[in-house]
Amino acid sequence: MAEELTAEIQSAREEALATLSDVVEQARYKSLGDGRIRSPEKEKIRLKYLRVIVSAQAERRKLLADRDLDELAEKVEQLQEEHNT
Repeated sequence: MAEELTAEIQSAREEALATLSDVVEQARYKSLGDGRIRSPEKEKIRLKYLRVIVSAQAERRKLLADRDLDELAEKVEQLQEEHNT
């Protein structure tokens, strides 16, 4: 049961990371790349895309940190089991 939940959480994180990567790439394309909004009137839209990048990257870092913490917890648990045997 715990392994199923862990796998489900990991799968959800991986999906979220992939989605956030897509968001960042799209926002980067629209704000900095060939799809850039160049009109001065639309500069506000460009800035919004840049904010999306910053926000998505912050969420991505949180998900990666959570994943790292889970991996460390698993390693600690394994070490404790090895120590108890």
